[in-house]
Amino acid sequence: MRAGELKVGTFVEIENRIYEVVSFERQKIAQRQPHIKVKLKDTVSGRVIERTFVSSDEINAPDVLIRYANFVYKDKDQYVFMDTETYEEYRFTESQTEDIKDWFIEGIQFQIIVANGSPIAVRLPKVIEIEVIDTPPGVRGDTESGGSKPATLSNGVVIQVPLHIKKGDKIKVNPETREYIGRA
Repeated sequence: MRAGELKVGTFVEIENRIYEVVSFERQKIAQRQPHIKVKLKDTVSGRVIERTFVSSDEINAPDVLIRYANFVYKDKDQYVFMDTETYEEYRFTESQTEDIKDWFIEGIQFQIIVANGSPIAVRLPKVIEIEVIDTPPGVRGDTESGGSKPATLSNGVVIQVPLHIKKGDKIKVNPETREYIGRA
């Protein structure tokens, strides 16, 4: 593929690593070929890098599929996911999932990135519904727009929630930022 064909969401292979294009900008320079400035997110480490290409540069486009799978169980040092369509199992080690393993809850659907026939990364969903198992009691007069307090979720993660949230409430959380979104 040529660099001029890049768009957000496209996968590219650079130096034997697979990246996803998260942003791009065309820069037209007088009497020269347009330059493409892109931000690339490493599908395995999550690290973001910036690169600039001339629009005619050739870039390797790997064979990448996005599969949907549910977390099933932990087997010793591996996390096992099952494809919701083919029932194929995908296994990831603790080192591959270090930053996101707190959110592996049975029944939650994740995206599995499969490159050249083998699974390389797990993506968190944008929103997870989860129960609050512990939080200090609210004070009379607490409102939706008031302050915040810590709350322990059923997976052990502690996040800040509005004062009106109480023990037993189901809430929506963005697992990437660990932020409260709203009530479920």
